[in-house]
Amino acid sequence: MENKVESAKKFTRRYDTVFAFLTLELVALTCFGLGGVTGLRIMEILGFFISLFAIPFLRLNYTQEDFKANLKVIIPLGVLFLLIGCSGFFCRLYGVLGNGSFINKLSSIIVMLAESIGLLGFFLFGMTINGNKAAKKDFILYALLGGLALYCVIVGLYSVARYGIFYAARFNGMFYYYKGVLFPVSTEGKMLLGFSFAEVSLKYGCIASILLGSSGACLFAISPKNDRRRFAIFASLSFIGILYNAVIPYLPGLVFIGISFLFGLVYSLIRRATKNNEGAQKKVRFIFKIVWFVLIGVAAVVILLFLIESKAHLISNLCNAIFHRVPGFVSNTLSVADDVLYNGAPDLGKINLGSLLFGYNEASLNVHLTRFFPLNFLVENGLIAFLLLVALVFFAMRNSRDFLARGEDDLFFRLAVTGMMLAAFLYVCFYADEIPLAHQSTTIYPFSQSNYMMVLMFLFGLSYVPFKAKEGNNHE
Repeated sequence: MENKVESAKKFTRRYDTVFAFLTLELVALTCFGLGGVTGLRIMEILGFFISLFAIPFLRLNYTQEDFKANLKVIIPLGVLFLLIGCSGFFCRLYGVLGNGSFINKLSSIIVMLAESIGLLGFFLFGMTINGNKAAKKDFILYALLGGLALYCVIVGLYSVARYGIFYAARFNGMFYYYKGVLFPVSTEGKMLLGFSFAEVSLKYGCIASILLGSSGACLFAISPKNDRRRFAIFASLSFIGILYNAVIPYLPGLVFIGISFLFGLVYSLIRRATKNNEGAQKKVRFIFKIVWFVLIGVAAVVILLFLIESKAHLISNLCNAIFHRVPGFVSNTLSVADDVLYNGAPDLGKINLGSLLFGYNEASLNVHLTRFFPLNFLVENGLIAFLLLVALVFFAMRNSRDFLARGEDDLFFRLAVTGMMLAAFLYVCFYADEIPLAHQSTTIYPFSQSNYMMVLMFLFGLSYVPFKAKEGNNHE
């Protein structure tokens, strides 16, 4: 009887190309956002079931001891995915809590579970395809960037053809959304009065172009002289994302793309300066550890101050001392703590364990969402999921260091993946748009349940450096 390893070898030799094709095809369609919310749910379910075929690939590359060594990452990640899909906030939003028929509640549970298993599936896609020899690194990026580029080209050409360049400056960035079309307030939007329409901001549609543009960080690892074709392809794809933001114009998008390019430049310079110099490399690793621990300390202090604000009022007092008032956006941001701690009822003075642990779930869903993704995530998913997310972010930072340090081969690929994760995460941290349809307060499309969250999980899977039991801890 064949052992499991031999069986896995036969399976992977026979189906490695098929699995690679299905994975990249699904990732490309997800980047494009095919089918809207309904299409996303279908892709989540398909993604999970297709990812089950990754098991033989994982079995071939990792032993049972390796798997046990990675449980300290896999278990928290699985809990995080489950809480993202099935928090108290979304149980209330989708009708699982409260009145409603059994069929409606069952369908809502299926929708929420689809989100959880979809995130898991896309993480496994990234983790598996990175070791699949049938999928070249260039082709992985072609699938990712091709889907994003197609979206940007179609939407960008339509917008420019209809409104011309720099249309956001003329219309003050305000648009109406009607039957899938964006109309400037000053023209067609005025004709929609009396109809069902909703105001929408630019932030809602620019994440794809920021992901695409930030992939240009890879250009610092490609020689335009020795590898002209590859340089031209990835420079062109990145330029589409940059151009998309430039013709709006959308300055924040260009800033975060620029941060990605700066990261690629600085990393490439440090890499060259420390090449073949073990002492210099140790100093760089030491500096990284200091910065990493300092950021952890800062995050811990900020989180603590935020959670005790309703009692200590330290942030409010500081604003009053500096500005002689509490700015509106600060007040709204601080109200998030009341939503989480007291389920929107701070006057009662009693902490609500349900909302604290599993997310805001008050019947009216009159929630204070902000432009900051981490705070919105706290409201929607609760403190447990929020702390797991924070831990994931800091683990991803350390993991990315190890991912980038893997020799000279395919450095362009590793810079592209890391640059995209960096720009996208920083962008949603400061420019989240949880309610794109501002005139329909019950219409909530959170980033954590969007197709781009799945793309980020795929990127994280691509960059994941597993712990090896025999070699010890690969993460220093």
